[in-house]
Amino acid sequence: MRRTAIFWALFTAVLPLACGNDKSSDPPQSQTSASITYYQDMLPIFEQHCLQCHQDGGIAPFRLDQYGPAKEHAGEILDETSQRVMPPWSATSDGSCQQFSHSLALSDDQLAAIKGWVDGGAREGTPRSAEVPELPTLGDALELSTPAFSPVAQGGDLTQFDEYRCFLLDSGVKDLEFITGYDVAPGTPAVIHHVLAMVVDPDAPADIDGQTNGELMTALDAESPDRDGWPCFGMAGDGVAVESVPVIWAPGQGVVEYPGGTGVPLVPGHRIVVQVHYNLADNPGAITDTTTVRLRLASSVENVGVFVLDDPLLYSLNDAVPHTLEPGQPSVKFTWQRKLKDYFGDTPNVQLLGMMPHMHQRGRKYRMNLGTGSDLGCAMDVQSWDFHWQRMYFYSQPLPITSSSNLEVTCDYDTTGDTAPVLPGWGTRNEMCLATMYFSIPAAELGL
Repeated sequence: MRRTAIFWALFTAVLPLACGNDKSSDPPQSQTSASITYYQDMLPIFEQHCLQCHQDGGIAPFRLDQYGPAKEHAGEILDETSQRVMPPWSATSDGSCQQFSHSLALSDDQLAAIKGWVDGGAREGTPRSAEVPELPTLGDALELSTPAFSPVAQGGDLTQFDEYRCFLLDSGVKDLEFITGYDVAPGTPAVIHHVLAMVVDPDAPADIDGQTNGELMTALDAESPDRDGWPCFGMAGDGVAVESVPVIWAPGQGVVEYPGGTGVPLVPGHRIVVQVHYNLADNPGAITDTTTVRLRLASSVENVGVFVLDDPLLYSLNDAVPHTLEPGQPSVKFTWQRKLKDYFGDTPNVQLLGMMPHMHQRGRKYRMNLGTGSDLGCAMDVQSWDFHWQRMYFYSQPLPITSSSNLEVTCDYDTTGDTAPVLPGWGTRNEMCLATMYFSIPAAELGL
């Protein structure tokens, strides 16, 4: 396994699942509970933070663009927002750790207004029309689907309840294109931990001497002739050299549009490998899944997306004694450091546009610091990790990167439910401490 994976691509880029922008919708602080109403006070908050999901046809279970359903669910709204479960935005966004585009985070005043509205009887106010955002869509897009597949848990310490399966698909593009957005429709969402789509050049040398990627993938596929695809961990299978990973779906994600005029190259003749991680821990019955990936393409872009994904906790599986997490503890921390020069050398004009934290179900908190030398500032802070709502967080302003930049990542886990040391691994019941960082480089500098 390579210690660090770097690709001319985007690991994940997730736009908000509920409507959000940078406008303030804080209510006047002088309001009393009795004066707070749905139409005059709640609806402006919902329009900016909630209605992209909570509308007719949205993915949320009830609407918030109408007074009746909002009043009916007022108690639930208060519970979910006061605990900051909703809107689904885990990154600290109070200004103490960077500013993020399209933040869904509610301010303290907004939370107080919601509480006041509920405490005051969820009053209606003077009716007006709601400004309902359009449901996100890619428009015309290339559509690729995996074959109907019945996953089976592979067993063992690292994948006790999981199956990782890779499927080889053709893009069919005739000219150089750039992937600028994507959407994933998991066929059976309850059992899918994540979906990756990777670009692989079948004629390029594999990481196994004497074979091309195409030859190696054919051999991997032939090992299980009675089942579609082949088993794969980490990326596209042991030894397959991946060119880029422009797509990832994780629980809670919707339509994705790459920021900053970026795109991921897709060359004619290169193949798409879709990896599906099936989590069968809570779904032991027979299941058949067909998952669809939709790619929006453009003929040119201003900037090429570059992602780096790094996880020394996972990579410790290569050590004689892997790192484990102590069981029975409310807080177990794992910290790792990197020099950005390890990723890019002296490449100029590199910018960090965003990052995605990733842990599994024991995760509590996540912190990434970035800076020069020992002068590190906060680049990402998650105080309440939620495995079911994962996304890429984009900065309002890109962070410049130099060859002297350093980063530090700390993952904090709750292992009180464990009686044995917790191994890192790919399985849902194992753990990771992954940093997925999305960078950009001007396309002109790369000759694209």
